[in-house]
Amino acid sequence: MKTITKIATQKRDGRYNIELDGHFAFGLSENVLAKFGLLKGRQLDDAMIEELKQAEKVDQGLKIALNYLSPALRTVRQVKDRLKQKKVEEGVIDQVINHLRQQGLLDDAVYAKHYVATKQVFNPKGPRGIAQDLKQAGVQEEIIETAILGFAENDQVLVATKMAEKLARTHSRDSTVIRQQKVAQALVQKGFSYDLASQVINDLDIANDEDDEQENANKQAEKLARHHQRLAAKDRFYKVKQGLYAKGYRGEVIDQALETIDFDEE
Repeated sequence: MKTITKIATQKRDGRYNIELDGHFAFGLSENVLAKFGLLKGRQLDDAMIEELKQAEKVDQGLKIALNYLSPALRTVRQVKDRLKQKKVEEGVIDQVINHLRQQGLLDDAVYAKHYVATKQVFNPKGPRGIAQDLKQAGVQEEIIETAILGFAENDQVLVATKMAEKLARTHSRDSTVIRQQKVAQALVQKGFSYDLASQVINDLDIANDEDDEQENANKQAEKLARHHQRLAAKDRFYKVKQGLYAKGYRGEVIDQALETIDFDEE
């Protein structure tokens, strides 16, 4: 048995040095000190000393975890990964995770539900994109499926429509066909189904008006003509025409655009 002969505060707040039989033994946090009710004169056997040291490791792990949790919700895997990065022992990690769960501070179902709601407003994503993010964060499949049910199809359409409107403005210089393709592709990449993306594009009028479509085609024709200026006039003509078709312009729009180019010009 050893006797606590001194409990002294450290320079760091909430930390104490424990002396046993007149010699420094170990440091403890205020939480552990209070939990075990340690006072000067108390006797400790080897088992109790080991228990105190283990409790100290858990307390330090909890501090790391709580600091990590303070700015945002996290998943169990994310907290585990953080503790591993901080070199916390595996057994201690399990105790920390169990404590956080018991206190309601760590719950993957809550995280998933909150994430689904957040991704409908900030940096929006579709259900598939959200599910992929949650999977990467370590959330179990059944929890993900339940959380995604909270993203109703009507809400998906609203979110996708807002995104489509913004994307359409970004691609305003493209032909209507290419513009629609790019918007649809972007929505699918963000995790919306192809069917929903198609529905949004069909319901949303993102087609260029005739004047804008023709103006865009004329600019593209001029650009293509410059790019192929070293070709013979006939070859240059077909290269420009081919390029305009590839960019999704209609035949009559292409014909008018070709008329604006002097292919015989050296």
